[in-house]
Amino acid sequence: MKPLHNIRILDMTRLLPGAVCTMLLGDLGAEIIKVEDPGAGDYARLMPPLIGGMGAFFRSSNRGKKSIALDLKQDAGQAVLHRLVEQADALIEGFRPGVTARLGADYETLRAINPRLVYCSLSGWGQTGPLAHVSGHDLNYIARSGLLGGELNPQTLAAKVADVGGAYVGVMGVLAALLQRERSGAGDYVDVALSEAAMPFAMLGWVQACSQGSGDKVLDLGGANACYRLYFCADGEPVALSAVEMKFWANFCVAAGKPEWIALHTAADRQAELIEEISKLFRSKPAADWARLLEDADCCFSRVIAPEALLDDPQMRARGMVGVTAEGVPWMRSPIRLSNDAIGLRSAPAHGEHSRQVLLDCGFTDSEVEALLAAGVIRESS
Repeated sequence: MKPLHNIRILDMTRLLPGAVCTMLLGDLGAEIIKVEDPGAGDYARLMPPLIGGMGAFFRSSNRGKKSIALDLKQDAGQAVLHRLVEQADALIEGFRPGVTARLGADYETLRAINPRLVYCSLSGWGQTGPLAHVSGHDLNYIARSGLLGGELNPQTLAAKVADVGGAYVGVMGVLAALLQRERSGAGDYVDVALSEAAMPFAMLGWVQACSQGSGDKVLDLGGANACYRLYFCADGEPVALSAVEMKFWANFCVAAGKPEWIALHTAADRQAELIEEISKLFRSKPAADWARLLEDADCCFSRVIAPEALLDDPQMRARGMVGVTAEGVPWMRSPIRLSNDAIGLRSAPAHGEHSRQVLLDCGFTDSEVEALLAAGVIRESS
């Protein structure tokens, strides 16, 4: 039995952060019920590329969830949500601050209905502060987090650091609040700001920048030091060298045939020159040749793997981290590994696929469900 067996979570989020957050909670055994509006539903449903008419990312990140299409702009729809909340353990929403109050789905309203409810808000800037109502995306959040500013050459990142970081923080917050509820009997409110979730990724550089004196520079891990950089090989393929400790740096220098570089490891006045020399060295051979030379040299060397190559990566295969279903849907397992943690590769739900089932499971009668369908308060998938 999984650790969150019999935990019911209402998911009122869209797109990436909420999807990953509830996917991870679902992989831990929670029942995830997506509460979607009857119109478009989760925008990720139509986000290309499509597989079988449904967004590939939606299909991958919403595996095994249930979907109810519910109109919260109607009083009757809010009444339905309130009855669902009576039997829910947690609710996760991803609206801008203030929106849930207009939908009868804010924490104060729902806490009065179910004092044991754990309520988690995922928003860009958090529920308070001068930016609380400002729009933003991952790039904005990492720009203000100190993360990009610590890079030697700030650039757009393909990785969604704040979005996925926020998903992880949401998981931690919900689990902590559920544990606290077991002790106190009361639920709690979890305020997750995606921008703040990105900040610990920049913590090392921030602490160093705030602590060091002008003449007391520490090893730079943003690209200014030769030992911790990306380099390009003769075939244009990038490789990563992160020989931060002296033992790894020495191993690299010896394996590369340049023992005279060992003493220059952290020589501040020689880094630019050293970077140029190492760059020239890496450009002398293709990446595969460097991999054969350095991967067994214990010098913190790695080739840069493209996303599509993860399926063939021996480490990821050995750990069962990624795969593709028979329908062609890529999947990535949860990095949370417990003794009995095999993921169930169930399909993502159609829009409103479980509207009837969810309500019946929560005590609605057949006649009540038919009346809600007739009034357009709920919708079933066609």
